[in-house]
Amino acid sequence: MARELADVLHYFLEDARPAPCAPPRCLALVAEPDELLGAAFLWNLAHELARRGNSVAWVSALSDEELLPDDACAGIQRLLAPVAELAGLAAAVREAGAKLRARPAPELVLTRVPPSWLGPEAGAQDLLAWTLLLAGPELERRDEARVRSQRIADALPGARIGVTLTGVRSVREAEAAFGALARDFSTPRAELWSYGLLLDDHLLYDALLARRPLTHHRPESRAALALRDVARLLEEDWRRDAA
Repeated sequence: MARELADVLHYFLEDARPAPCAPPRCLALVAEPDELLGAAFLWNLAHELARRGNSVAWVSALSDEELLPDDACAGIQRLLAPVAELAGLAAAVREAGAKLRARPAPELVLTRVPPSWLGPEAGAQDLLAWTLLLAGPELERRDEARVRSQRIADALPGARIGVTLTGVRSVREAEAAFGALARDFSTPRAELWSYGLLLDDHLLYDALLARRPLTHHRPESRAALALRDVARLLEEDWRRDAA
């Protein structure tokens, strides 16, 4: 017979030591700090991914994101990272699971990366492995997205570069814009992935001003339906990779 209670506790209790958790997957939106559409889109996307049952965190290094509504009640954890370069942001993303005390630990971390930070810096590969760009049908916006895509591919060959189309009036226009962008993006170092389109972009701003996610604020709108599709496509690829 055991002389100490601790000798038999392991029959009834799981090991109390915390199991090591896998680092969260990161999705980085490459957008300028003053691109309000990027902030509104990422905030609404975080809410939609959380609504779909995912454990989502937001690592923020940009001051304007500190003004976004507090999302703790929606299960979205936020970590403010006072950094001004890519490697520092990558380190903050890697440490998000340990620094954010709430549970469950985040499975997916969203962050926004200014294009000027892109570069082949050591330690930032996991931050750029899965990136997302917003692009439009106009030649100027396609060129902007192409340049950013090239910089991501130069920084991390083999990166998955996702594109979501904005400012389009129809699925056909979005398909034509993505096709043109894919043709212009001619490098074997990376591949462009289509992640849907956003319709009626102005409703993303309206939802942010109302401090309510778009899929709650205007659930039947074309904008909400399109955003749900973007979240679904992202989640499907992420879960497929994790399987």
